Amino acid sequence: MQDVQQWSQELERLSRLLGSLGPDEVCCEGLTTRQCGILRTLAAGEGARISELAAAASISPSALTRVLEKLEARQLVKRVRGAVQDGRAATVAITQQGRHVRGKIDQLMLDRTRTILSAFPPGLQPQLLAAIRLLNQALAPGGCCQPQSEGGELSFTCSLERRPTRASEKRKKHGQH
Repeated sequence: MQDVQQWSQELERLSRLLGSLGPDEVCCEGLTTRQCGILRTLAAGEGARISELAAAASISPSALTRVLEKLEARQLVKRVRGAVQDGRAATVAITQQGRHVRGKIDQLMLDRTRTILSAFPPGLQPQLLAAIRLLNQALAPGGCCQPQSEGGELSFTCSLERRPTRASEKRKKHGQH
């Protein structure tokens, strides 16, 4: 049981530390982590519907609207009404200024990552990256832990049930165990 307690303490500590590594700390633009994520999503594509952005950010469309209002006020995004087949739907696009800001944030994060990596011996870096990928998979949608957001606080609900792998599902389907 001692191992579980240590894991719990370290995961909680990791959560706090990761919160301090985000763009809020390194970015002189004064954007929140959520605003930076929305800019990243928009920079990766040619715009998105509000409902799609809300789903990607794991927030309600009304909460996203409030975030977008702040980004629009800074001329980092623009909303275009009736840009798709559904004339009521609004799409959101990143502006040239938004792309510039997002590029600065990306460069700052890469510099921060290089600094963090330099603290680890090169021989350990592949194992660390593999462990982080596994943790990300566990926390991602469909993983064993699902994010919950209440009153602006983020927490995770984790299922201890093992999810079947594709191979085990195939064996079960074909009567093999």
